[in-house]
Amino acid sequence: MASRSPIIDPCATTCTLFYIRRELGQSAMSERRMIVYLRQLIAQHDFPRPLPLLLRDGTLTTQPHRRSAWIKSAVDAWLAGFIPPDCGATLDDQAHRAAAAEMDNAAAHLHLVGGRDYRGNAA
Repeated sequence: MASRSPIIDPCATTCTLFYIRRELGQSAMSERRMIVYLRQLIAQHDFPRPLPLLLRDGTLTTQPHRRSAWIKSAVDAWLAGFIPPDCGATLDDQAHRAAAAEMDNAAAHLHLVGGRDYRGNAA
């Protein structure tokens, strides 16, 4: 049986509820629950609002709906920037220190074979 999730076009400029649900790691969440979750993200965490959607009664809404579409680059930017700056800096600093320690360890075990040292003498 085929998956009920739609195929996501990587070149698309807009995205749907299915894309956002997948990117947030909420694949098991129902549509109704996901809409409530998105409303809270918009209200409390500045998640991008969907593009205006024309409802059956002729009104436009920018509240999340199962047929809503979002600007994909705005959603991706929000997801990429969700880590607070101070946490991001800490993670970058930890990664930098780990890389430096790994390079120091590799340099300590480096042996010159058949080359010359910095004075030009044969090794």
